[in-house]
Amino acid sequence: MITYNAQDLFSSGPGAIDPGPYESRDAVADTPGTIGASVINQGTAPRRLTQRGTLVADSAEALQALIDTIQNHVGAGSATLTDEHGKDWPDCLMQRIESAAFHRLGPRYAVDYEITYLQACP
Repeated sequence: MITYNAQDLFSSGPGAIDPGPYESRDAVADTPGTIGASVINQGTAPRRLTQRGTLVADSAEALQALIDTIQNHVGAGSATLTDEHGKDWPDCLMQRIESAAFHRLGPRYAVDYEITYLQACP
């Protein structure tokens, strides 16, 4: 079950976390007239994580309330993101949420979404 800041916001439907690449942050000093370059490692670069899934609720109003609750976390500081496998991703800042149009799922309402996080210290 995916949680953010220990809050169960995504259990109404399926979802998955796709972690981005793990990269070093390097400063490259390339001096004209010389062969090669000087590379200074500056630690690890922030990592982007993408969450995709579907939210489901009994009414369009309840679904909109859930989207609004999730949107309140955008830019509100970093927290721990726990993925569908129980792995914790600490220091994640929710940067963006995009949701599609609501659609009917039998008697319920559903919406597909995508959330982008930035893990400050991977």
